[in-house]
Amino acid sequence: MKKEEKIAICRIFTDLIKADGIIDSGEMRQYAMLRDRYGLCKEEEIAAANITFADAVNTLSDSEKGLRMDFFGDCADMTISDGLCARSEALFLIALRNKLLNEDDDVQILSIPKPLFNITAASVLYVESREEVAINDIIRKEHRTLFKECQLAGFNFIYIPKVIEHYKNTDRKLTNQIISFLAPSFSEESVNTVIDGLLSMTTSSFCKDILCNKLGISALRETSPSLLIKIGESYVGDNIFANYFRMEVGTNIVAAAQKLIDTFMSLINADIIPVSTAEEKKKQFLYYGFYKQLLDIFLIRKSIRSRLVIQPYTEEIYFPDIDKKLEKLHRREKALYVLLLIVTQEGGVNFLAPKTAKQLAAHKKKMKRLQDRYQMVYELFGGEKDKAPDLSQAEIRRPMMSCLKKSLSHLDGALYNAADYMLSKDDYGNIRIGLETEIQYIHNGIEGVVRLDESEIYNKVLGLK
Repeated sequence: MKKEEKIAICRIFTDLIKADGIIDSGEMRQYAMLRDRYGLCKEEEIAAANITFADAVNTLSDSEKGLRMDFFGDCADMTISDGLCARSEALFLIALRNKLLNEDDDVQILSIPKPLFNITAASVLYVESREEVAINDIIRKEHRTLFKECQLAGFNFIYIPKVIEHYKNTDRKLTNQIISFLAPSFSEESVNTVIDGLLSMTTSSFCKDILCNKLGISALRETSPSLLIKIGESYVGDNIFANYFRMEVGTNIVAAAQKLIDTFMSLINADIIPVSTAEEKKKQFLYYGFYKQLLDIFLIRKSIRSRLVIQPYTEEIYFPDIDKKLEKLHRREKALYVLLLIVTQEGGVNFLAPKTAKQLAAHKKKMKRLQDRYQMVYELFGGEKDKAPDLSQAEIRRPMMSCLKKSLSHLDGALYNAADYMLSKDDYGNIRIGLETEIQYIHNGIEGVVRLDESEIYNKVLGLK
């Protein structure tokens, strides 16, 4: 047996023994016997404390089939060494069974550092990175069946569109009052941003913005339709990690869920199953369980993929989803930032002057066109065209860029991937801003707020050749 397999075995045995929060003499006797059987030593136990449950399971999933089958049997025996397989132990077992004994690649174990936003154990979430219409139609049609099947086994089936539907049916005025009560420091605009964000959430945006950006489960950024189950938590070194089990599903989702639940129920030997009887009611803003967890994520103003909104008439650039704006900047820096957002679509701008005379002439022509474009944006912010700073002059341009970077750096921590909002230089020396156009907006006169790439100033700037 390989050393890494022994370390993985130690890790999994440790998590199983600790799963129910009780370590008794029967488990210790069983572990001592298994320790001898697998030839485990202190060195491997120490190493096991520093790898995740997912790492351990993934290591063993590549082992010989005989070892995997024997090991799972020993894990199952371990859980009943005290006479009872607890639900917390069965959650680990269901993940191990599907990963170690399943020959298909449709299951995955994930371990991530426990974040501020947390999902309770035994939650069953439907996840997808892009909408699969056929599967969603089935879930909507069979939602009650899926919910009740999970509920009777002590699971909580979570389908994001159904959760959001409840909030959409809640009176907007009541929702506004409750958000203001829960977050008294929020401005009226921020409260409305929270509500709008909550009501517009889809399963795919939940996967990207919350599971990936907030929880750090980057493996779900491009995920097939799946059931994601929180199976528990464990210490890795001095840090707590949350463990998840993901199982891909198709239009057979009802049968797949029933089979999973039946297998789970066969692993436990308790007569009493905890069943939640909480029901959604009209005129109630639910603030418990997953409803509370989902709302809390909108109230935590950290690591958010915020929209960027340009308001030229008040000379502001702000981020409504985190209730912040760029501060301590003159219109010259703000106009430069907007210009860079626009010309990034052409690959950015390179201020470095070439050495040959022929290339220098072309460069000067390019700088003249850039200055004309900058004057357009500068005027939009209320400045006079002929008084716009000369961007071709390094002693003028560099302090402006420095001020921009300093102001943007204050948003680090509040924004997810704050570097995307920052000025950056690519391998060719082009200065650009790597923010996707889908979240760039501008107040466009009587039209109101529109996407920047659909605005008049955008077309004018890019249209100037």
